[in-house]
Formats: sequence, C-alpha cells, structure tokens
Amino acid sequence: MRVVEAIRFLARGERQKRAILSSAKLVLAASKETSIVDKLFRKAGLHEGEFLRLLQTVIDGRAINRERITTIAAAVAPLVRRARGPKISAASAAHELFLETNACAGLRAGYAKSGIDGEYTGPRTQATRQEFDDRDFDPRPAYRRVKRRGLLKTGSSRSAIR
Repeated sequence: MRVVEAIRFLARGERQKRAILSSAKLVLAASKETSIVDKLFRKAGLHEGEFLRLLQTVIDGRAINRERITTIAAAVAPLVRRARGPKISAASAAHELFLETNACAGLRAGYAKSGIDGEYTGPRTQATRQEFDDRDFDPRPAYRRVKRRGLLKTGSSRSAIR
C-alpha cells in the first residue's frame, strides 16, 4: 500500500525536501479521500492532525520540521503489518472468491488433477483459466488460502480433493 510505504519513508529521516514533498502529497491526498491515515494513527494511539499540518507546510513551501515529521511517522510505521510472500494474482483472487462463495453455499470445493499429465483440469480451474486467459493458472494457492480460514467443505471424490 503506497500510503503505508510513504509513512515508512518519512519515518527514516535524512530525506531531501523534494522526496518528502512527494510523500507528503500522497499521505495528504489519502487522508482526504480515504480513512486509512485516520485508522493508522488511531491504531498507534495518536491523532493525525499535527502530522497532516506538518505535511501541509511541506507542500506550501514553508520551513519544515523534518525531525518532528520523522518522529511522528516513526511512531506509526512499526504498527503497520507488511504483506509477506508473493502478490496474489487477479485470477487467484477471483478463484479464491469463487471457492469461498461455493463453501458458503455448502458446496464441496477442491481441484481436480489429471492422472495423465499432472495438469489441473477441474471445471472451476478451467473457468478461471478461460476468464483470465491464463493457461498456466494453478488453483492450489487459492484453495490453500481458503482452507487455512476453515471455510472449505471437502468431499471424498478420488480425483478431486487433496
């Protein structure tokens, strides 16, 4: 998330005014358009008002208090979790939603694997491949994410569930 990275950037100090300016614009825009900045500061037990005013002085071209900007950003930055691992593709996210929806409807979920070439051939997998024009789509990561949340209802079909 760009806002979180901008706050982390500001927390490191020793930044040039030009670099601070672009992060300040990003954080201020996000604070006006979304509630993310408010939520981050609330989680840190702080009020974002002073920080936003300091960032506005950067944008206005007035003298900036880099030390105070760094101190406030440093108090917020460690409380924000970083996403670990590879990014989830659009196809995988859509397939995951499909599996969740089926699970909520009480339908069995899984993936089918062809014994001949080891290819995943289930109808859900084929639908996702077709929709996202991705012949190499692998359903297993989406299946594992849904399974970790305990939402899957598995069946006993020999060719389908792993």
